[in-house]
Amino acid sequence: MTTFALDTATPSPALALVTGEGVLAELRLGPTPAGGRRVLESAHHLLGAAGVALDAVSRIVVGVGPGGFTGLRIGIATALGLGQALGVPVVGASSLEALALGIADASPEGALLAPVIDARRREVFGALYRVDESGELDEIVPPAARTPGDLAAAVAAAAGGHEVRIAGDGLAPYAGTLGREPFHPLDPRSPAHHVSAVDLVRRVEAGAGRPAVPLYLRLPDAEVNRLRSEAAAERSAA
Repeated sequence: MTTFALDTATPSPALALVTGEGVLAELRLGPTPAGGRRVLESAHHLLGAAGVALDAVSRIVVGVGPGGFTGLRIGIATALGLGQALGVPVVGASSLEALALGIADASPEGALLAPVIDARRREVFGALYRVDESGELDEIVPPAARTPGDLAAAVAAAAGGHEVRIAGDGLAPYAGTLGREPFHPLDPRSPAHHVSAVDLVRRVEAGAGRPAVPLYLRLPDAEVNRLRSEAAAERSAA
């Protein structure tokens, strides 16, 4: 089976081609506000570099977030469109869980794992995981959009004094809060700060696939603004 995987939950989209024998090719795009729009062109280059024809792809795996609303919509729409055109299944995987796997690969055995994705609005999408003895990813603090302070409090309460390795693009903007105990940030140069499309496939292979539907965890900005406008109009009419 040849799997094409992509993630657009962050401004640094990731793509990969994976077979049962291993990783054929992998690509991460630089962080730009319109990164998700370059995915289809980048997929063409990735397939060409690997010498794989598009019709040789037998499955598509896509990161469903949480992450940026526009990026997620573009990535999932791209995956579903390709899946329909090729007649192959499209499977979703959590971008946070994939990020946690990357952190685990760069951390001491037994460390707790705190992946964080910048959610804007002074919040992060974050959670806490551990890899158990069988290699499965266990959820300790469920994914949610939280302020950095709220995430730190939830993790500290659940960690019980254990070391917590943290990484992701949500770390740097809030390093003053997320860079202190119980957190131990990974080296800023570590690739574990970025979602890997290969790790999305690992989650699917571990039985953690999910529908290719965005995992937003909170209302989009447009919906928040609409609700505010309606509330203001109701107050004015009262």
